[in-house]
Amino acid sequence: MLYIVGIGPGGEDYLTLRAKEVLSSVDVVLGHKRYIELIRDFLRKNNPKAEIIESRMGKEVERAKLAIELSKSKNVALVSGGDPNIYGIGNLVLEILAKHNINIDFEVVPGISAFNIAGALLGSPFLDVAIINLSDLLVPWEEIERRLINALKADFVLALYNPSSRRRKEKFKQVLDIIKKYRPKALVGIVSNASREGEERFICRIDELSEDKVGMSTILIVGNSKTFKWHKYMITPRGYSRKYEL
Repeated sequence: MLYIVGIGPGGEDYLTLRAKEVLSSVDVVLGHKRYIELIRDFLRKNNPKAEIIESRMGKEVERAKLAIELSKSKNVALVSGGDPNIYGIGNLVLEILAKHNINIDFEVVPGISAFNIAGALLGSPFLDVAIINLSDLLVPWEEIERRLINALKADFVLALYNPSSRRRKEKFKQVLDIIKKYRPKALVGIVSNASREGEERFICRIDELSEDKVGMSTILIVGNSKTFKWHKYMITPRGYSRKYEL
């Protein structure tokens, strides 16, 4: 059996009950070394006999194929940060299974995504939300830019993953220019290292956003035309006030 397990932001408090159940019972736990480190203490306490296999960034395909192969004779947990299907490894595993028509038993165990944590820290910024990964490592920049523009035009709240890196400083400047063009008064929530050591969060207008506050561990939440700030929180009204007296 292959379990594709979302571990959330890391730490036992954010593991779902199902994730804990699976991780406590499998024969093999496989994942990127960063994610393994986040659950290592849990595994030591709850499944000390499990074989742990670590790999590094850039080895996602090899990791997924190994997990599939091992699951033919063992119970395997392939761990993913956040939720496996939100920029995690779930999509890759299922794509490989479909491409090679591999019929194995598997279960995707959902996890708490970084945008869920960021939204909770910022208050209540979400209504209809478009989640966009700004990394052009796997997706051409032209596609990312088109999606960003269309989401802004449609007045979605945006959750932007991987907004900037050393290599993509210029691309992030383009992102800011696009947001300023289509939503010049946008309220932006910035959350770095959500629920982890070094956590930071603040809210500002898009024209006040400093580029040095944003990196790969940051999530940007861009409010829609109705999002407002109350004390240190972002709120996007759902529409109750149109129908009820609040």
